[in-house]
Amino acid sequence: MQRKTQSEPLKPDIPINTGQMETNRDEIIRCLNELGDSDQLIEKLEKIIEREGDSACRAIFHVLTHLDLEPEEAHRSWQDVVDHRRMLSDRINRAVDIRTAICDFFHTVNHILKNPKVVEIHVFEGAFKSSRFDGLTGLFNRPAFEDEIAREMSLAKRYDTDLSLLFFDLDNFKRVNDQFGHLAGDLVLKQVATTLLISKRAEDIAVRYGGEELLLILPKTEKYNALLVGKRICQTIRDLKIEFEGAAIPVTVSGGLASFPVDAATAYHLVKTADEALYRAKQEGKDRVVLFTTNKRRYTRLTVDLPLEIHIIGAGSIPAINVKSKNFSMNGILFEYGIPIELGTKIQMMAQINPPDAPVKVIGTVVRVEKFSMDRYDIGISISFQEMAFASRELMVQWYQSLIKKEEIE
Repeated sequence: MQRKTQSEPLKPDIPINTGQMETNRDEIIRCLNELGDSDQLIEKLEKIIEREGDSACRAIFHVLTHLDLEPEEAHRSWQDVVDHRRMLSDRINRAVDIRTAICDFFHTVNHILKNPKVVEIHVFEGAFKSSRFDGLTGLFNRPAFEDEIAREMSLAKRYDTDLSLLFFDLDNFKRVNDQFGHLAGDLVLKQVATTLLISKRAEDIAVRYGGEELLLILPKTEKYNALLVGKRICQTIRDLKIEFEGAAIPVTVSGGLASFPVDAATAYHLVKTADEALYRAKQEGKDRVVLFTTNKRRYTRLTVDLPLEIHIIGAGSIPAINVKSKNFSMNGILFEYGIPIELGTKIQMMAQINPPDAPVKVIGTVVRVEKFSMDRYDIGISISFQEMAFASRELMVQWYQSLIKKEEIE
C-alpha cells in the first residue's frame, strides 16, 4: 500500500486530528455564547458542518458533552439529535433547546451518558483548558501530549500514514535567565511558542513538554517534509527581535526529528528517537535540526561520478542544470553546484546510469544545501520512488545493486 504523505489528499474517513478540532471548538463556543435562539444556533452550526465536514460534528459534541466520537458516528448522532429535538418540540408543543435535546438523547435514547452533570460552559472550559494547556505559552501541556501522541500514533498505524515529531529545545536558555532574569525568560518562551503556533499547520499539535522543551506533532508528514518545516521554524526563531528592558536577547533553538514508521514503531520510541536527534543537534553546534539516524546506514552511500541533467519542476523557462553526482544511495543523491537551490524544491533528474541507453527519470526534493567554498554548494536530493515510473525504479535498483556487488568484489 502506498503511504500517504503531507501533500496527498486524505481519505474522507480518516478522523480529524486534535489541532483542527481545537480550531472548530473555538468557533463553536463563540456560536454558543452569541446565539441564544436554538433555531439560529442550529443553522449556524450546520453551516460550520457544511464547511468542515464530519469533524465539526465531533467538535460540537466534544464541547457540549465531552464525548470523543469518531467523525462518522458524530455525524449520525448530530442528525439523530436534530430529529430528536423536533420530536420533543412537537410533543410538548414548544421549542426545545438543542442543548436540552443533546442531553436527553445521549442520556435516555442511546444511554452513552449515565449521570450527566450540568455546568456552565465557561466554567468547564476554564477547568478543561487549565488541565490541557500550559498557562504561560498557551501550548498543549505534557499530559495532553501523552494523549495526543498516543492517538496520532494509533491513527497512523490504522490508516498507514506517516507521523513525524520535532523535539525543540531553546539554546542557552539558562544564560538568558541568569543574565536578564526569569521575567525575560518567560518573555522568550512566550514569543517562541507564539512563533511555533503561527508557523504550524492547523492539523499540527504544538506542545510545551517541560521547561524550555517544545514539541511539534506533524500528522501525515514524512520525514523530509517535516525536516523542511523544522528548518523554517529554526530560521523564523533566529530572526526574532526580542527585547527586554531595552536589551536585545538573541534566541535560537535546536531540534531533533524522528518519524513513524522509519525510526520508531511506538509513541514512546518516537519521543526517544527525536530526543536523541536533539542531543546530536546540541553536540553539532546548536541552532539546527538533526534527523534521527542509526549508526548503520540503511543503504550504503557510494562515490559515483554520475552525469545528471536537472530540471526544476514548475520553474518554466529556467534551463536544465548539467552536473555530476558526488555520491549516491537508494535514499538520495548529492551533487555540487555554483548557486544554492531552495530547500523543498521539487526536481526531475535525467540520470545517465547505463550509457548509451536512454537516461532514467528520477524525481526528488532538495533537502540539503551547504556552502563549502566561496561559490560552491553541496545540494542533497531525497529520491521519491513513489513518484517515479515503475520501470525507472527497477532500473535504478538494479544499477545500484550492481555497484554494490562490484564494490564488494573489489
